[in-house]
Amino acid sequence: MKKLLFLVLVLCSQFGYGALNAYFSYALFDQPSGNPYLETYLNVTGPTAVLARNSNGLYQGKIEIQWIYRKGDSIVYFDKYNLLGPEQTDSNPTGKDFIDQQRVPLDQGEYEIELKIQDKNSNEPSFTAIQKIVVDFPTDKVSISGIEMLESYSASNKAGKFTKSGYDLVPMVTSFYPEDIKSIKFYAEIYRTKSVLNQDYLIRYSITNSSNSKMLSEFASIKKQSPEEVNVLLAEMSIENLYTGNYYLTIEVLNQQNKLVAFKQTFFQRSNNANKQTAEDPETVSLENTFVAEINDATVLKNYISYLYPISAQVEGQYAENILSLNNLDQMKRYFYSFWVKKNPEGPEAAWIAYKAEVDKVNSVYRSHNKNGYETDRGRVYLQYGPPNSITAEDMNPNARPYEIWHYYQLGNQSNRKFVFYSLGNSANDYQLIHSDALGELQDAAWELKLHDRTQQFGTDMDQENSIDSYGSKTKDNFRNPK
Repeated sequence: MKKLLFLVLVLCSQFGYGALNAYFSYALFDQPSGNPYLETYLNVTGPTAVLARNSNGLYQGKIEIQWIYRKGDSIVYFDKYNLLGPEQTDSNPTGKDFIDQQRVPLDQGEYEIELKIQDKNSNEPSFTAIQKIVVDFPTDKVSISGIEMLESYSASNKAGKFTKSGYDLVPMVTSFYPEDIKSIKFYAEIYRTKSVLNQDYLIRYSITNSSNSKMLSEFASIKKQSPEEVNVLLAEMSIENLYTGNYYLTIEVLNQQNKLVAFKQTFFQRSNNANKQTAEDPETVSLENTFVAEINDATVLKNYISYLYPISAQVEGQYAENILSLNNLDQMKRYFYSFWVKKNPEGPEAAWIAYKAEVDKVNSVYRSHNKNGYETDRGRVYLQYGPPNSITAEDMNPNARPYEIWHYYQLGNQSNRKFVFYSLGNSANDYQLIHSDALGELQDAAWELKLHDRTQQFGTDMDQENSIDSYGSKTKDNFRNPK
């Protein structure tokens, strides 16, 4: 995963230009015909660098950079140089940032990277940051490089400092995406699909919520690829409608059996004040003569709004959390009513009554000792997708934990989707979602092994994904051929 360090040097320079801002990130790449290498990206914010006259009589920023790579007690790489900003005719700080990119070949193993940075036009001391990395590209498995986030990319027929795979790639060194950035661009490489898979495969890239690891299906794409020793993924996704929050950009490699064979993700933040509640604005909706007007108990209304979680879009969920935190009865009423007008403009009350009946059913059937039914995984799936077409339940298998497999013949535009829930025995009737093949849901290649962890030494072989066949176990058959 790409990491981000924010380096701040407080500088009281002769020009009085405050603090130097520098951003550092990195990505690891493999070369099946050679050594892996670490690619580092350093961005200095132009207006924060102190300018001084150079030998040409022009003003220029000068940042001293020092790298030390350690493996154990040994220094395996050292470099020290000056990173120069653009030349200009006066001493006023420029608005242009300057970027440094370095590539260092590394063997497999663990390293400690020490970065020392100093503004040479300032009297302030240097600043040092340390980052640990692990270089691990197995030769017998499909793997993914680090994800390089990009400001821009363009085709190139000349090799340069920022060139990879026939493209000039300008790195996006920070992980913060403000409102004026409308898309997310990135580059990654997938290794050894030819020698390991030797068949066409799928790359799925998506944006995932960092708080619950849930894929945002409206920010997901799939590409079919032919196997190569190195496959390139250069892609761009619109984030114009991605609201403020913390996210992961996730890349997955799936074989023809839809099995996850490689995975990589990197963190980023989005600020987007333009993306707000748009359907029925709760601030302007009229409550007169509506079914919500008579709900005057704040506790009851809070429960009703909480019931909406399984069927809420993420922007609605965040808005609801804000409304609940304010504890204002009128605002809660407005949000609740606008939610159902958006769902069913012709009959918001009938839509709520029908949904409330399903919530009551879920609360009765799936309640555990510390959770309401709608808060459980089974309750959430039931309310979000409706009742499954079939349920295969197994709670008498001595070799497996109690589990249920829910089968949906049709799930929106997806067909033949399944959900596997299992009980850890921590509380009665509390089943957790462990695996699903539905888009945007939790997927775990080792789900079957975890179901059988009572009788198998789970954890001794981290590469093991499927359980050893146990006498009397029907787990495989139940998933492949549900009722």
